[in-house]
Amino acid sequence: MTSAAKTHMTSSLVGAIFFFLPLGVVAVVFAFTARRRLDSDDESGAARASRWARRFMILTFVVGGLIYLLLIASLLALGAFSS
Repeated sequence: MTSAAKTHMTSSLVGAIFFFLPLGVVAVVFAFTARRRLDSDDESGAARASRWARRFMILTFVVGGLIYLLLIASLLALGAFSS
């Protein structure tokens, strides 16, 4: 297992910064835990933390995307984009 491919650190950070911070922070914590466990040669613990990081990272993107869509739909309904 390579640390760059399995920790999901980069995508978790992107999700935390641009999509939904609360779930993104949880994903980053699990990604950091996976990296730390990889460094200490705990393959099973790293795999488990990596799975949780991936789950929360996906949830971050989904929830953040839904919030963005809801925001755009409500602005459209209020006529914010009409000229």
